[in-house]
Amino acid sequence: MRYALPHLFVLAPLPPEDAFLLSVEINSGGSRRIVRDGKSRQLGLQQEGAFHIADLSQRASAYVSSPFHSMFFHLPRATLDAFTEEMEMPRVERLRCAAGTLDPVIANLGRAMLPVLMHPQDASRLFVDHVALALKAHVVHVYGGGADSAPVRARGLAPWQERRAKAFLMQHLAGDVSLADAARECALSRSHFSKAFKQTTGQTPHAWLVTQRVEAARRLLEQPHLPIAEIAATCGFSDQSHLTRVFTAHTGTSPARWRRLNAG
Repeated sequence: MRYALPHLFVLAPLPPEDAFLLSVEINSGGSRRIVRDGKSRQLGLQQEGAFHIADLSQRASAYVSSPFHSMFFHLPRATLDAFTEEMEMPRVERLRCAAGTLDPVIANLGRAMLPVLMHPQDASRLFVDHVALALKAHVVHVYGGGADSAPVRARGLAPWQERRAKAFLMQHLAGDVSLADAARECALSRSHFSKAFKQTTGQTPHAWLVTQRVEAARRLLEQPHLPIAEIAATCGFSDQSHLTRVFTAHTGTSPARWRRLNAG
């Protein structure tokens, strides 16, 4: 959420819900007063990376007296419980966070999501699922007492799981696939699959799939009469500009220039 006006911004009391609202400041700003269950607290100008957790079972509202740019994550209690059960951790009773705590991990996760919000047509479910898992793991570990639990030792994929996971991802090269779908192929939970895949390949499932898409695009670019827009669709990119952004980030040059340089 971005608010650029110098006037007072009022976030009305939210309906009571068994959930948490997580917010992180993308830019510095947003001096505010927070009200929870009738108790008021004044906060000064918030620094970039300042993190807040609001328990929505309390009636929370906010009054912001200066421009701000914040990102919000909605975390239902049921989702939090399902995550700790999946991770074989004790149930988190409360999330404890001093308002305005600087948290560079949450800030970086928020920034990673900005391109998804700006270009939702390019969003990959695999990437969004990975960020969501990382967010929940960090929040539980730092603010839910998860640091006191014995960590689950990360193990790699068995050879058959690696083969099946890679084959499944390649089958969906041109489409969208969720982390849960890929994990199911290996009979693992999402979190265990994500960790085991990276342990085995050195990349997250999303990063590995993007690399394969770029490699597939390179091979198709060797066919001089094949339109780049068609290559983009074949390799799982939303359009030619999406392919150009990702291809350039991976290779240092655009698809069109790569084709010219490698013309036989």
